[in-house]
Amino acid sequence: MSIFEVDKKTCRGDGKCVEICPVGILRMNEKERVPEFIPGGEDLCINCGHCFAFCPPGSIRLAGMGAADALRLDHSQLPGAVQLELLLKGRRSIRTYKDDPVSRETIEKLLDMARYAPSGTNRQPVNWAVLSGKEKVREIGGLVVAWMEGLLNSASPMAVSLRFDRLVEAWKNNEDRICRGAPCLAIAYGLKDDFLAAQSCLLAGAYLELAAFGMGLGACWAGYVNMAINESPAAKKFSGLSPRAAAGAVMMLGYPKYRYSRIPSRKPVKALWR
Repeated sequence: MSIFEVDKKTCRGDGKCVEICPVGILRMNEKERVPEFIPGGEDLCINCGHCFAFCPPGSIRLAGMGAADALRLDHSQLPGAVQLELLLKGRRSIRTYKDDPVSRETIEKLLDMARYAPSGTNRQPVNWAVLSGKEKVREIGGLVVAWMEGLLNSASPMAVSLRFDRLVEAWKNNEDRICRGAPCLAIAYGLKDDFLAAQSCLLAGAYLELAAFGMGLGACWAGYVNMAINESPAAKKFSGLSPRAAAGAVMMLGYPKYRYSRIPSRKPVKALWR
């Protein structure tokens, strides 16, 4: 089977799929008035699904994508500008959680939504590791603290600048400022030598955070854990990542203990207009 097939009976022949192809590898077959690859186009196709997603009659089939098994996009169900503004401005970094665990089913739903985050040339390089349960999360928190102590003992400028001493002291006083008592950590990672993985992980993390907010969960970027996984062999091993992998985003997840009522202000927008 070719990675690109067209149902000639239902194709409207309007050429719009050719116009929206981001790689520019489609052309219209003037005789049959259906889209087709340009010479060599099959080798250049990134299987992004733009042509498939656009086609109203569902005449296009790509590798792994067919109209029969695709989710139909109902534009009437999409949030409007007001709802999106409230979601984006009302999102808060949550650092106080209830003791309730987050089910595997809920995490899988979040990861399913996060996989639709954009990635350069549709590489989709993001993988996930999940630490579920307070005990697991606290254990990696201890490894992060051990890594911080090592940096402090070696007088690392970064450790001094970021005041790791305060975080270590808080941990010894049974105050977790690393993972904040979250019942779950989601780690987005990719291969070190994939130059698009880091940005893709950040975008997937942003999707995950917004999806969590929409599902009644609280989320917070676990930057210290992210740093430690990439710098501490012990933390990386515990998280399940291979030496060839690098964490690009780590998210605390849990049910928020408190509900926020107002949206705080931010600095005015600074933009250059040309």
